Amino acid sequence: MKKIQFNPKKMKNLKTIFFSIITTVILLTTSCQDLTEINKSPNMLNASDINIKYVLTSVLSGSANNYIRGHVYGSTITLSEAMQYMQRDYIDYAGTNTFSWSPQNFSAYNSSLINSQYMVDNAANEILEGNQKFYTATGQIMRSFWFGFMTSLWGDMPYSEAMLAAKGNFTPVYDSQKDIFKGIIEDLKSANDLLSTVTTVDGAASADIMFQGDVLKWRKFANSLRLRYLLRLSEKLSDQPAGLDVKSEFNTIVGNPSTYPIFTSSSENAAISYPGTDSNTAWPGGPLGWNNRSEYYRRKPCATFVKALTTNSDPRLTTFIRPVDSQLRVSGSASGYVKLSDGQIILNVSAGQVGNTVIDTARYVGLPPAMGYPDLFNLSNLTNFNSLKALTAGIYVDQAANPNVSYLGDIYAQNTNPLVKAVYMSYAELNFILAEARQKGWITSSDAAEYYKSGITASLRQFGIVDGSKTIYNPQTHALETYSESAFLAAQVTKYTSAADDAAKLNILMTQKWVATFMTPEFWFDWRRTGLPNFGANLISGSKGSQIPVRYPYGAEEPILNKTNVASAIAKLAPAADDQWSKMWLLQGTNKPY
Repeated sequence: MKKIQFNPKKMKNLKTIFFSIITTVILLTTSCQDLTEINKSPNMLNASDINIKYVLTSVLSGSANNYIRGHVYGSTITLSEAMQYMQRDYIDYAGTNTFSWSPQNFSAYNSSLINSQYMVDNAANEILEGNQKFYTATGQIMRSFWFGFMTSLWGDMPYSEAMLAAKGNFTPVYDSQKDIFKGIIEDLKSANDLLSTVTTVDGAASADIMFQGDVLKWRKFANSLRLRYLLRLSEKLSDQPAGLDVKSEFNTIVGNPSTYPIFTSSSENAAISYPGTDSNTAWPGGPLGWNNRSEYYRRKPCATFVKALTTNSDPRLTTFIRPVDSQLRVSGSASGYVKLSDGQIILNVSAGQVGNTVIDTARYVGLPPAMGYPDLFNLSNLTNFNSLKALTAGIYVDQAANPNVSYLGDIYAQNTNPLVKAVYMSYAELNFILAEARQKGWITSSDAAEYYKSGITASLRQFGIVDGSKTIYNPQTHALETYSESAFLAAQVTKYTSAADDAAKLNILMTQKWVATFMTPEFWFDWRRTGLPNFGANLISGSKGSQIPVRYPYGAEEPILNKTNVASAIAKLAPAADDQWSKMWLLQGTNKPY
């Protein structure tokens, strides 16, 4: 196959992109260099002037920002609203909550892809053979991660002729999604094979902010990621890429752990921590993420997510979500605010004040999905902030405040927290992948229920849920009860194994996978592939009834800059319209998600 690259016309010059990396290197070496050596324009830099290990740092840190801020917790549309993890109120909520999605450009990913490609192209400049192989393979892995993610968002896109603008190719062909998946799966296998011959890597430990130069962990990421993409092709077995036997390759990976190691614990998650020292390194929900704190408070948990956790007595509820600042209670005698002995504020309201309005009187309350006017949900118009502040001084009373609806958990309000990371792929997700594959009969190792249990357990570990802690919310008494890990896991396994049929089992499995992949964009792809859970049934005022978007529209510049190739790609959509509702190859002929 052709050399794998990526190309938008407005691609920045590689040397300019690396300017910040070179600045770091220069600052570290100033004391032992003459100023005439240091004072060199970045446009005069050659590949030999750039320390490749800092390019790896840039790939990993930049990817974390693009992946989370761009699709999970960003300022424009994100997949969190589509998957009913979150909803927004206060301002600009209609486009996100009801899916009035605008065209999305490839350009947001330029740096991650270009830098990954740079590593592949320039690893040979390394002196040590182990380093050459390491940077080639890690570049291939991160390039495959991004191409797999991007083709899953848009469909056909530049691939074999991408990143060739420097050679004069400003109108790259849009490769078929089928061919792109074949290419990235082959690249991930190549990366694993290459790393299997590497024992040590000199100097990468500090620059590799994900795995600290651990070759085995990189191999596990490559093979686990390959399983993700193979499962993504599971509904296309009758039209799978030529030369790729999806089921056979999946089975080969799982059946040969010494040749193809995969994640074995949550400590091996492909994830990047947020140092939180400035706006570029802080979790976007923290004070450094946005100047206005309303940006944090207007991203509220969705009722679908809150109720699923509450109904299942899930201990992750109290980590992911905060209790309301004021809990509603319909009273025939009392009125106004009162503070209980456990610190909870109660807002007593009369039946007349409630009227025909649907309210939620629980301590954990989410915004219903695709509401017409979420600002007024749960009688927020009755709020008296002066009275509330008199009872609890620290309450948030500024823009986007709604004390009768929950906010995200405190860990998401901080610049840095050990539980909050940019997770590219987790051990929990891998176990759910294996559970589904076992249920499908793709593999014979272990059994689906064990993988399912391991997926839930891994998620609990990932979010620091402690056995014996007071983390189970009782919606009848509103008290927090003691969490028993063994009892919780046993109940989940029983629910799965006693399901009426495979379809019911898959629905339960996918629901737990949805919970486990919170604060990532990944579940959207699983929901599209399976149609489970049935999120569309929850929508109140969706812009297209009960439908949820299934792709990103191509960027507004693409039809102008690359008209013929874009038109060809759009013609292959079903229907042939460049919008969020048209199905790409992955979904065509599957009757999924609708």
